[in-house]
Order: sequence, then C-alpha cells, then structure tokens
Amino acid sequence: MLHGYSSRILKVNLTTCSVVREELPEQYLKDYIGGLGLGARLYYDLVPPYVEPLSPENAVLLMTGPIQGTLIPGSGRGLFISKSPLTNRFFSSNFGGYLTRELKRAGYDGIVITGKSDKPLLLVVDDDNVEIRDASKLWGMNTYEVQNEIKEMLGDKRFQVACIGPAGENLVRITAIIHDIHAAGRGGIAAVLGYKKLKAIAVRGSKEVEVAYPDEVLEFFKEISKKARNHPFLVKYGTPAVMETVNKLGGLGTRNWQTEVFEGASKISGQTTIPKYKVKDLACSSCSIGCVKVQEVREGKYAGIWAKGPEYETLYALGSLTGVDDFPSIVVAARNCDELGLDTISTGVVIAFAMEACERGILTKEECDGLEINFGNGNTLVELVRRVGYRKGWLGNLLAEGVDRAAKVIGCGSQFFAMHFKGLELAGHSPRAVKAWTLGYSVGWRGGSHHDARPHDIEYANPVEVRAFSIEGKPELIRDTTLRVMVEESLISCRFYGGYYGVRLPTEVHSKIIKMVTGWEPTVNELTITAERIRNLIRVLEVREGFDSVADSNPPLRVLYEPIPEGPSRGARTDPREFKLMLRSFYELMGWDVRTGVPKEEKLRELGLDFAIGYCRRV
Repeated sequence: MLHGYSSRILKVNLTTCSVVREELPEQYLKDYIGGLGLGARLYYDLVPPYVEPLSPENAVLLMTGPIQGTLIPGSGRGLFISKSPLTNRFFSSNFGGYLTRELKRAGYDGIVITGKSDKPLLLVVDDDNVEIRDASKLWGMNTYEVQNEIKEMLGDKRFQVACIGPAGENLVRITAIIHDIHAAGRGGIAAVLGYKKLKAIAVRGSKEVEVAYPDEVLEFFKEISKKARNHPFLVKYGTPAVMETVNKLGGLGTRNWQTEVFEGASKISGQTTIPKYKVKDLACSSCSIGCVKVQEVREGKYAGIWAKGPEYETLYALGSLTGVDDFPSIVVAARNCDELGLDTISTGVVIAFAMEACERGILTKEECDGLEINFGNGNTLVELVRRVGYRKGWLGNLLAEGVDRAAKVIGCGSQFFAMHFKGLELAGHSPRAVKAWTLGYSVGWRGGSHHDARPHDIEYANPVEVRAFSIEGKPELIRDTTLRVMVEESLISCRFYGGYYGVRLPTEVHSKIIKMVTGWEPTVNELTITAERIRNLIRVLEVREGFDSVADSNPPLRVLYEPIPEGPSRGARTDPREFKLMLRSFYELMGWDVRTGVPKEEKLRELGLDFAIGYCRRV
C-alpha cells in the first residue's frame, strides 16, 4: 500500500445528484503520480473526444497529489481539470490555499464532476458525509460573498470553499474559480461549472494524511523552510517584485506588447507599493515563504479597497499591458476580477487588445458602447472589467469570448496583435526577449501559460545574446523543463520551491519527496520516464481532438514579424525559420513525428501507453 494517498475519488453526477466513491488502482498512482498525471488519465477514461466544453458530458476534476495535507513545503496547491471552453483543449488550472489539504483529510484524492443540473447546487464534502444541496440563494453572489455565506450556513469557518462568481454564471470564457483569495484562473473552467450549475464546493476533513517516513518529512520541512525564509525577494515583496526585474531585461509586455519597456513599472512594482499599501502577508498550507501580499488603497476615491497582491501577472496584465500605472486603479480592477471570478491575465490581455484596436481605428466609439478606450486610462480599465464579467454591451460580450475569438469577429488585421498561444491569452513572460518562451508556449499543452515549461528560471540569468538572439540549446531546455513541470504538477508542488527541488529535469529531491511520503522510491530515471508518460498522454489528448500540432502551435504574428522596438532586448523576435527549426528539434527529442508532432507508436509502447496508439495511427 502506498502512503500519502486515500486511493479513492468521489464521482458526482449533477444530473442525477448521485455520489459514488471509487477506488483507484495502485498502478495508476505509480504510473501517473497524482495531480496532472492522474487527472489526465482519469480525463482520458471519462471524457470522449469532441465533447463540447459546455455540455453534460464534459467533466470537471478537482485533483490532489500525494503531498497535499503533508508538511512537504509548497504542497498547498491543487488543480482543476476540464476541457476548456476557451481553448477546447484538455486543460489544468493550478491554485493555492487550503482546499486540497482538507480534501485529502476528508479521505479523497480527487472529485470528478459530470452531468448538469437545472438549478444551482452546492457540493459539501464533510469527511464521509457528502451532500448536494440547493444553492439557488447563492446564485448571483460574488465570490467573496458566497464563501462567507456558505461558511455561515455550515456553521464552521474551517470549511474551505471554491466557487464561481457572476462571470462563471454568465459563461464568460475567461473565468476563474476562486478559493479564499486564490484563483484557479486560466482556461475558463469556472464557465463549465456555471453551465453545470455548480456554484461552489465546500470541504472539511478531520483525518491525518499518513506518510511513510514522518520523521524524514519533518526534517525536510525544517531544512527547506529555513532556506525558503531567506529568499531574496519573495518573502519581503512577493511576486510584485518581479515587475522591475522583467522590465530591466526589456521583456515586460507593454501596451499590448507593442513595446516591452514600461516607463511606469517602478510606480506599480512591489518595491514601491509594499511599503505603502501592504496590509498583511498570507501563506498557503505548508509554506514558509508567505508570498501573498494583501494590499489596500489608503486614499482617494478607492480608499478602503484591498486585493490579493496584485501579483506580478496581474500587474503585467492590468498594468503595463494596458499602459495603466495608477496603482489604486489596478487594485480595484484586480479586486473586481476576483469578485466576479475572472482570470486577471486573460482579462488584461483582451482589454489591451481592445485598446490597440481603438488606437488603430479598427473599433469605433459606437462599437465601444460610448466608452473612451485608450491606453493608460484607469477608469476605463475598471469599467471594462465589470462589463466583461457581466457580458454587458456589445464589446463586453465580445471580449468575454477571449482574444482569439474577439479578433476573428473584429477582423481588419486585428489578428496580428491578438496575443495568445493556442487560444490562451499570453502570460507576462516575453516570447521575444526570452526566445525559449516562443517554443515553450507553442508546445505547451495549454498554450499561453507560463507554467507549461519554465525556462525563465534559467534564461533570465543569461545575457541578452543568449536568451533573446540565439536558438542554440532551446529545444533541449524546453524538453527538460517540460518534464520537470510534469512531475511538479503531478505532485502539485509550488513553483517557488523549484529552486530547492530542481529547475531543469526531475531530480533526486523529487524522488526523495515521493519516497518520504509514499514509501515508493522511484529512481530519477524512472521519474523522468513517468514525466514522459504524462506528457505523451496529454499530447494524445490533443491529437484525438484533431488538433494539428504544427499549424496550431504558431506564435502570435507580432512575435514572429515585429522586433522589440526599444530597450535592452531591442531587435529581438523569433524568425519563422528559427521557430520551425526549434519546433522540429523539440519533436525529435520527445520521440514525436517531426512533421506532425504526433507521438510515434514505438514511443507510446515504450511508455506503457499502448491503449492510446489507435488515436495516433489515424493521424
């Protein structure tokens, strides 16, 4: 028996309001670890090809890994998995907090939600007592209101709640699921829950999660926590400190990536705002870093409004990308995103896209419903967030579809500056200033996510000639970091502990963590093969949906054809020929067909994925 797992999941059918507890085969746990890997296998088994994201047949999975509920540093994470209504792909969205700790303590490794209700529902998991309750009175509430209401209703603030807001109810494609003040932000999975009429999940558990070697886990916690408390900037400033770092590299998306140097970066960076606006620090379960900085506006018309962070990605998307350097406006826009249940990254990208379309005369004032939409306008930023969340007006309704769909409707050349990879709006790490990112986003299973591959941990230390102007070694780097991410996302460990666990390939530390928790001790080579198995299974999920890997992996045209106009990375772009060379090399390294990106039959057999060969033969 493997420790660290309960070896069972909850299957919830919202159509019949039935709940089934199902045992997990031990081989699944060894083959896929948990989290992303196990979730991908369950998704493969449960969700047929070509299912519409907004349909009863689509599933939403809430996944834990083996380390949740333990003292392993960085284990306060979880995943929501579904077919994304934004990208039509298998999708995972990572979040922090305490929800998955409680789910493990309740005795479950995951929850699988299928079907569709005609009325709003609330799922309550209280150890072995699982109920599906009417949630009609919660429908329409924002995410903070509904969490407070549920805890009051259940009579215990220890319940951990994940919920959707009005944006999810309105089937906005760029929605976020909110847990406490944390967001499972990417891919619009909240819209799937909105379609299914599941307003929230509340979880409380009382069981201890047993680990194989508790004394070793305790010592490991002390060792890593001591190191983490000395992190040069995360402890003091959190991710907002990254703003100035990326700006100094000349890779900060500004005014919809027209440039990559923001003159207002210092006004909104953590180094400036934390001393003035910070209210408190918060940490996820089993974390000693406490990177979450809650900041509150102290004066002016927005006085008294607070928000989580805003984190670096939010400062990029709602700040530099829209040209807004008024910190209070960004705080309010971020708070509104959290209350409505919107992904701050995608929301900022679609708003910046609209600003450039207006700047170029592609959108008229009438199409903008009378709004003055221009870069740097904080009032417009705040108002557009609200309109997107409620699908208000022609433009608000259009932007709620995401930047790819919006550009296809608007046309007139706007696709050139629609900044997305595979339909997912681009995160705040430059694919021009860090050339490895061009490939990393393109071969990621989600697209514009900065968590599919993590080259910047290495690339940001390189000189501009290497990171922005050379393709040498980039395919190898992306292959390696992709495999590391497979392990991290299956353990579901926080990225900020990567520097202690490993920043390139899976390491002995990852193997040690699995041994201490589960009792199973895979070698680093075995762990690398497991990572390959997981990534290849996810690639099969792409193939069986009919995605053409080569055509579908193309970066935004701005990345390929428009060099960065100024700053330290001036002149950087990824030439189409360079991109094709990197792409083919990556496919070869992965054991995929270099023309199609489809896993080869011998590769699938080598990884024990024989059951998936049929989908790849038909391509």
